[in-house]
Amino acid sequence: MPAALFEALSQVAEQVRRSTVQVEGAGRGGGSGVIWRSDGLIVTNAHVAQRTVGRIRFSDGRVVQAKVAARDPKLDLALLAADARDLPAAPVADSDELRAGQLVLAVGSPYGHAGVVAVGVVHASAERRWVQADVKLAPGNSGGPLADADGRVIGINTMVANGVALAVPSNIVERFVERGGRPARRLGVTVEPVNAVGFGLLILDIEPASPAENAGLRVGDILTGSGGRPFQAPFDLALSLEVSGGLVELDLLRGGRRASCEVTFDLPAVGADVG
Repeated sequence: MPAALFEALSQVAEQVRRSTVQVEGAGRGGGSGVIWRSDGLIVTNAHVAQRTVGRIRFSDGRVVQAKVAARDPKLDLALLAADARDLPAAPVADSDELRAGQLVLAVGSPYGHAGVVAVGVVHASAERRWVQADVKLAPGNSGGPLADADGRVIGINTMVANGVALAVPSNIVERFVERGGRPARRLGVTVEPVNAVGFGLLILDIEPASPAENAGLRVGDILTGSGGRPFQAPFDLALSLEVSGGLVELDLLRGGRRASCEVTFDLPAVGADVG
């Protein structure tokens, strides 16, 4: 790597580190988070923020109490309110502008080691539900930032699937923050993850007069994707509803046969209860 590029990346990495926190968990648990607002608002994953009150560690070593202000397991996002002010909030970029091959940095606390930086590239940009990147993540990176070469957050690192790092796009995170963590839409189904020719969500129950019932979804249908893009995890359903307009096309299996269903939303209301 050329010396000038290395020096530039080092400066960007240090900038992102200052806006990254370590979220302490029980035992070896925990993860990372991003300072989203200077008044103490921290974004992390819902699976990281399991407790209502916990502690976070800033890059300068300070440890403060933080309360869970909002938590949405369907999107795997959570908001923490930290007992601190005048914090170095992370700049945020438009995740819709990402292109495959762009350089990205992931910062977090893998295996409890705070401030570790991994460098990679955007793997795919067409999948709006996730930012996919060829970057190495490990336990403890969850909830931390995925940033572009300018140090702007373009996603919240969430998991690894098929060797590819997946991050919730920054535009989805911004909408989650703006509505204070309140859910955006409700499909009106209870689902259970199943393995049916790949990952799927089996519909166990449908609420009367819900968008799901109005669209003709049935108990026993298996939701497999949206708009031709397969689901990979339970919260893919909620992410699909989040990025779509008033009309959502769901792919499904019905009686072993592939089908699709168009769901219309009139008012914003969230995905599904996963059982």
